[in-house]
Amino acid sequence: MIKVLDKPHLNLTTPIGRGFIAFLGALAEDERQRIVKRADEGRAAARKRGVHMGRKPKLTELQRRVARERVAKGESARAIAQEWGVAHTSAARAVA
Repeated sequence: MIKVLDKPHLNLTTPIGRGFIAFLGALAEDERQRIVKRADEGRAAARKRGVHMGRKPKLTELQRRVARERVAKGESARAIAQEWGVAHTSAARAVA
């Protein structure tokens, strides 16, 4: 139960008070859905423009190519990752 101490005329324990709280909750939920929709539309427009979403890759295209060549020759992706100071998963993802 919510009780407003400094405004005793706002009694949120009555049916009308609970209805008021429910109404405010519905307004907040509606606004949240609008925000999510606008954000999704913005991301879709950015993708359409060719904007890269997410984190920048740790390895350059040249490093990925070199990693693939070295793994093809028998070297492990884990050893390459240690040499370049990146996580082994980054090297493995570059090779895949």
